[in-house]
Amino acid sequence: EDFLRAIDESMKSYAIGDMVKGIVVQIDRDGVLLDIGSKMEAFIPMKEISARRVFDVYDILSIGQMVQANIIRLDEEGQYILSMKEAEVISLWDQVEAIWNSDEKVVSGEITKIVKGGMIVDIGVRAFLPSSQSHINKDADFTTFVGQTVEAKIIQFERYKGNIVISRKALIENDLKQEKMIHFGKLKEGLAYKGTVSGINNFGIFVSLGLVSGLVHKSKMGKWTPEQFTVGHEIDVEILEVDFDKDRLSLAFKG
Repeated sequence: EDFLRAIDESMKSYAIGDMVKGIVVQIDRDGVLLDIGSKMEAFIPMKEISARRVFDVYDILSIGQMVQANIIRLDEEGQYILSMKEAEVISLWDQVEAIWNSDEKVVSGEITKIVKGGMIVDIGVRAFLPSSQSHINKDADFTTFVGQTVEAKIIQFERYKGNIVISRKALIENDLKQEKMIHFGKLKEGLAYKGTVSGINNFGIFVSLGLVSGLVHKSKMGKWTPEQFTVGHEIDVEILEVDFDKDRLSLAFKG
């Protein structure tokens, strides 16, 4: 009797909501039995195996495997009922939250569904990609993108509302901005470059030097006037000033 009492006292007890680890001891069509050190082996129903669709449970579980699960209830016989799915979802949310708290905030996932106003993307958990943030032509057939993998930046994260909004537009614009700054840093005052006229107004012309553009004020055109230039015309310019703080170039026409 003392021996049985000692064994009984050595058994672990848990509360609903606890995360536990255990060893798989049996797998059948109803679910999985898990040894978690309690009086009775815990049970994971088949529907609680994974948050993702599972065609064959043996693809993800095997006898003797150590797994982590969440206690979701205690049945009338005192057996712990567990959910690997819930534990998996918690872990996935933890991972996405860590990305949200990082500097890059970049995730990737598969477009699974087209909904009003945008797309649903599986990034481990469900995320919403608004059409306005997709960087896809508004006249495109969005259904053709289902099944494709996209990379995007998290722009809104509300864990306890289950709300994640992502943006391809923000990611692409950020990449372009970084490339632009690298290109901007290579430009030197006093040197001549070839550029393309990208805009014309009454006080000068704008000239594109690739990823960056600058202004040739009409006072820096010599005998020329803005009206004598055409958009798309290739010209030679000299960089007079590079203003890194304002991201601005001042140019002179080299006719």
